[in-house]
Amino acid sequence: MKRIALNALVALCAVTILASVAVAGHPMKSESGWFDFESCAFCKNLVEDPDLLQHATWETHPIQTGMMNIMTIEPAYAESMAKAEKKMSDLGMKIQSGEVNPMGLEMCGSCQATGMLMMSGVKMERIDGDAAIVTLMTSDDAGVVTKLQEIAKRNTKELALMMGGAEHPHADHPKAEHPKGEHPKGDHPH
Repeated sequence: MKRIALNALVALCAVTILASVAVAGHPMKSESGWFDFESCAFCKNLVEDPDLLQHATWETHPIQTGMMNIMTIEPAYAESMAKAEKKMSDLGMKIQSGEVNPMGLEMCGSCQATGMLMMSGVKMERIDGDAAIVTLMTSDDAGVVTKLQEIAKRNTKELALMMGGAEHPHADHPKAEHPKGEHPKGDHPH
């Protein structure tokens, strides 16, 4: 079970961190530390190819039983993504084997929060489609579901802030940042 959870954490960190779409001029770390491409032991692998995140899209949504992530990678960058995922998976396996103590690793807030929930019995399903990778994280435990939904919402909020948006209804951020029905009333710039 621990092996499955660690591998799931690695996959989810990859999906989650693609949220930042490290485009020139944007920071590599959010002010809160929720996302951190400079220091997070898992996520820094995603910026070894400086163009990878610019050729990926990501969105997250709370769903009734947890959360869903949708990621696309341009075909020319699939190999770079595979290399980053392998490095993250290798680190996860070293943690599982006891070779690396996770308490000694620096991790971003998103990876920490997600990792804690993965150990709570979250069910994870990854669907590698032709157009996108969809990752579902679900639970039968209402408390865990609430925490998953909170992570989904915080990922979206932190991304908007990191990409230069703000925490107000008309911030300049991607349309996908407000799932239908969650945008505050009023004129919507999208």
